[in-house]
Amino acid sequence: KFEKKGYGIGEEAVATLNVKRAEGEVPVGASVSASARVDGAEVYSQEGLTLDEKGDVTVRFSLPAAITSGEGTLSFRIVDGGNVESASQTIPILLQKMRVEVYPEGGYFIAGCENRFYVEASTKSGDPADIQAHIVQNDDGKVVGEIKTVHEGRGKASFTPLNGKKYHLKVHSPAGIINTIPLPESKDSGVTLKSSSDTFDSKSNEISFTLSSPQEKEYKVQLFKSNFLLDSKKLSLKALESTPISLDAGNASGVLRVTVSDDKSPVSERIVFRHSSRVLNIKVTPTKKSYAPGGKLSIRLKTRDENGQPIAAYLGVTVTDDSVLEMVEKRKQVPRLPEMALLESEVDNLQDCAFYFNPNEENANEAIDLLLGTQGWRRFVFGGKKVVEEEKKQRLTSVKDGKDPNDKYFIPMPTTCVPVRMMMRGGGPPMLDEMMDFPVLEMNKGALNEPEETIEEFEQEEVQREMEEVNEEPKIMEEEDEAPVPEPQIEEEKPEEKVEKEQVPEIQEPMEEEEVRLGQRNIMAGQMRRDRNVPFADQAPPPQEVVRQFAFVKRINREVGERKDFVETIYWNSCIQTNSKGSTTVECDLNDSVTSFRVWADGFSSEGHLGSSSVLVESREPFYIEPKIPLEVTGGDLIRLPVSLVNNLPQSINGKLSFQIQGKAVALSLPSLVDSEFALREEQRSRRIYDLKVENQRESCRITVKGESPHSKDSITRSVQVVPNGFPFQICASGLIAPDHITTHKLVVPKELVGGTMKTEIKLYCSPQGNITQALKSLNQRPCGCFEQTSTTNYPLTMAVQYLKSHEGSDKMELESCIANLKAGYEKLVGYECKDGGFDWFGNSPGHEALTAYGLMQFIDMSSIISVDSAMIERTKAWLLGRRKENGGYQRNPRALDSFGGAPEEHTDAYITWALTESGLDTKKDIDYVVANCAEKKKDAYIWALVAICLYKSGRREEAIVWSRKLAELLTPEGSVVDEQTSIVGSGGSSLIVEATALSILAWLNDDDSFGASTTKAIEYINTKCRNGDFGSTQATLLALKAIVEFDKARASASQEGAFVVHINGKEEGRLTLEKKTEGTLQVADLGTKIVVGENTIAVEMLKGSKLAYSISLDFFASKGNNSKECATRLITKLNDASLKEGQNTEIQVSLENISNNTLSMTMAIIGVPGGLEPRIDKLKELVKSQQVDFYEILGRRVALYWRFMAPQEKKNLLIDVLAAVPGSYTGPASSTYLYYTDEYMWWVDGLKVEITP
Repeated sequence: KFEKKGYGIGEEAVATLNVKRAEGEVPVGASVSASARVDGAEVYSQEGLTLDEKGDVTVRFSLPAAITSGEGTLSFRIVDGGNVESASQTIPILLQKMRVEVYPEGGYFIAGCENRFYVEASTKSGDPADIQAHIVQNDDGKVVGEIKTVHEGRGKASFTPLNGKKYHLKVHSPAGIINTIPLPESKDSGVTLKSSSDTFDSKSNEISFTLSSPQEKEYKVQLFKSNFLLDSKKLSLKALESTPISLDAGNASGVLRVTVSDDKSPVSERIVFRHSSRVLNIKVTPTKKSYAPGGKLSIRLKTRDENGQPIAAYLGVTVTDDSVLEMVEKRKQVPRLPEMALLESEVDNLQDCAFYFNPNEENANEAIDLLLGTQGWRRFVFGGKKVVEEEKKQRLTSVKDGKDPNDKYFIPMPTTCVPVRMMMRGGGPPMLDEMMDFPVLEMNKGALNEPEETIEEFEQEEVQREMEEVNEEPKIMEEEDEAPVPEPQIEEEKPEEKVEKEQVPEIQEPMEEEEVRLGQRNIMAGQMRRDRNVPFADQAPPPQEVVRQFAFVKRINREVGERKDFVETIYWNSCIQTNSKGSTTVECDLNDSVTSFRVWADGFSSEGHLGSSSVLVESREPFYIEPKIPLEVTGGDLIRLPVSLVNNLPQSINGKLSFQIQGKAVALSLPSLVDSEFALREEQRSRRIYDLKVENQRESCRITVKGESPHSKDSITRSVQVVPNGFPFQICASGLIAPDHITTHKLVVPKELVGGTMKTEIKLYCSPQGNITQALKSLNQRPCGCFEQTSTTNYPLTMAVQYLKSHEGSDKMELESCIANLKAGYEKLVGYECKDGGFDWFGNSPGHEALTAYGLMQFIDMSSIISVDSAMIERTKAWLLGRRKENGGYQRNPRALDSFGGAPEEHTDAYITWALTESGLDTKKDIDYVVANCAEKKKDAYIWALVAICLYKSGRREEAIVWSRKLAELLTPEGSVVDEQTSIVGSGGSSLIVEATALSILAWLNDDDSFGASTTKAIEYINTKCRNGDFGSTQATLLALKAIVEFDKARASASQEGAFVVHINGKEEGRLTLEKKTEGTLQVADLGTKIVVGENTIAVEMLKGSKLAYSISLDFFASKGNNSKECATRLITKLNDASLKEGQNTEIQVSLENISNNTLSMTMAIIGVPGGLEPRIDKLKELVKSQQVDFYEILGRRVALYWRFMAPQEKKNLLIDVLAAVPGSYTGPASSTYLYYTDEYMWWVDGLKVEITP
């Protein structure tokens, strides 16, 4: 942990490392070395450090006097008894670029009165930054005050602005910040509102403030809890005099809101926090001091109120490997129930949540005040859209360092900020904008840097009407109005209950709408999801029969000392009840990890008590071993396998190590073939290194390391995937084969073939289900980190279920599996919904119109199979329909420059209209607009096909036939429909042709009698484009599958008996037997050994049987990459250090260039990482936060980087931080770049090489 949240150039950085073993012990005296890297170069290194009795070590180092990018990492290497571990942290370097937001308490600075204001400072990646700054008067440079941040980059200060004077902040720490931060100009009228305390105690009902104003005037001061008025008083202020006022909060606690208004409108507001008198103390006690892996964990839970008296409560309990939790920076760990219930819904971004209610933190109350004064800040702005838009422009101030004229990093100045809208999905308290008693114009705090985004204009009549409603006296919240949580139904006379794994079966399917969700994010203090118009006490309590529970169960045949299962979470139960004595017990099996488990218990009572508690539980073996094996390696690598040996016994032991390796691709090298003897002193730790050679073939190997002594034994099994060295190649052929016909393909294998890597997959698709299943396998191997990609791997499941349900004799298990996977995919997809409406690639506002239309069509199809949130569908429809233009067509957000949002206007309008038509909405006017303004003005098969489908779906057959005929005229002799310019995703090449042809088929099938011949020819073409399951890009594959399924519905016929024969170079090499009504996919055994370098003649023959689709795929590795000249991007990768010591950090330089003169959408770079290196996840997240990339995804050893778009000739340069984790010599997989929707055009670069020494 760094001493400060930010450091400038040349400053001394101070950081402390705390180390504990996985079992929870402190390795006192362990050796530590430290190094720091800035801008890809080492700037500090120190050996010979040791851990103290607390497990701490502190380092100090100076940052360079010249820093360019500001990318820095501090790394530690810890050696504990020969075992080597590492830890890294980003150095919070602050250059000229940083964000400082200013929040006057109450909303505005008022001249002549003492004003308090809050600041929040952050780096360009959004992390908190510590600053110290002078408050300076502009005209004479006089310093009138000082401000310093103290928590999460937040601080506060007070000063008295003079009328007509302007002020700014001048940062003097960290050094090097040359720009000043203008403060909002003060007003000559209004009122200041100052809280008298950081937070308020429950012992007193008084919530006190101080008000002052330049004028003598009377104000109304009101105190609210949510939408309930607690107290209201009138106060007469004398000019420039501070006047105190106290309001009665009654028994209300949590976040309270005070609003000051004059006789016309509200003028000032802020929120404060009052601690609750109701505290739930939870005691979590393991029944034993320590446990053994595979043993039974038993935890006693006791609940007590603030007076120490037993109280019945509901608890949510989780048991998770603490070493996994510790991988997440403490300030970024998820909030517990008290923070969730009392703070999370009231602020925009809750970080370091364990700090606020920690009784050991003396500054916790101040931190809460700073949180609410910034993240919960609000003010009132009147005057309509034009006023707000104009003020928004004034708020954006360009900050430049004077060196880069293109630097346009903006600081949002809150001179015209309006109240921040806080939102909580899935229940909880009402949104703050719905609680306001006065009409305000609001915008989301996250949108401050989006001047192109419009704010909804409030009609003056509505404003006047709501203003009149203010005069009505709001409801006063009496004591009985507090929202109770349903009373646990517990019989007091029952003995303490025990919750065992038999009572908590794992529920694998996602919960349905009607199921009760009692996860932590749905439990609030004294309030749950409800009808706001009905008092909570009058509503029936929600049913509680169904809750999600999970308990790890060890394998039945587990032997002592055999360790294979390392699941991270071993227990999760969201609804455990303690009895009237406030106690219960939970049990579960431990996994095979030697580690410490963190037991968390969060709970609430029916009276509104809230609490959270945790304890560590050790899982230890008297003797154990721990090998460190890479997940994936390349043929030719050398793994220098470290094996740690730990003796926890109070006596010396002797024993022997042995290895068992399943697979031929990995083997122990001499002299490691002989079993290794060892001797360990009492409480000693040691480590051995064993060399494993990796052969150049593809295989998944299992490595078992066994350690045996007369006193104990241990065995641990890990898997490693071996991938051949070289560039992956795939040569495909496909088509339809008729009964008693032979089709021949000539496939040429390049001379660069890497021996032993050839693999064939020859498949026969006996039904559309076979196509769908194989497509899913292919799609699941691709990057799938965005909404469209996730959709396209999930949408075929809908088709699969629909097909299986419509065919008798379908495999029940396959159907159930598809439904379960569909539900899981749906749960992931809804996470991409934008908080302002619609859906986005990565869930970030603003929503994308076309992408949202695609999602809507998909969700409606899903709703016929699984439970889909109807409210989500309705608000998605409403949002999308709200994007309609007055004269026709659809708006497109100007930031939507990537594929779906970046298609031409005609394609976007046609696609959205199609999606809405398929969704069952009335789109007559939309279709008319698309016909007149898109189809008739542009010769484009893609648009024409969409128009034809819409017309057929709307019952306008005669018009549809006109456009269907136009499509038929574009049909080529090979069966493709050409003459399209682009698609909704900006596809090109073969994928674009497949999309247009598939849509044409979907149109023609509406009138198969008239267009049957065209349909037949086109479906044959579609089948020739199958590439071992997929048909090109994700959109091409999805539309092709739709066409195949619909074609089967129209012309389905049962398969007949026969045989499918494969001939390679004139010799029969494989045969499949067909029976009547054969379904799914049949596959010929691998014939890779039959394929030769050069030309191969592969003939497929159907003896009797039926007309079926088939595909041939040759998958192999080559020593040379198949670079495509049509690829519009070029990639360069370089490892900054090719030789490293275990535990050290370095960087992979990534340079990506758009060599074309066109804007590219959804550009990908897949970066191969050598096996012994591990990418730092926190640094990848920082790349996203700093907008160097739009998204990232980890695919085994590859890091997939996404960019929504690249401008013509644009270059991207970035660093990927990697850690040297496992010693050895490694070569990474080849890296590549391509456009996601034109993946047939790729550019490859050689795999990186690294040498890691122990």
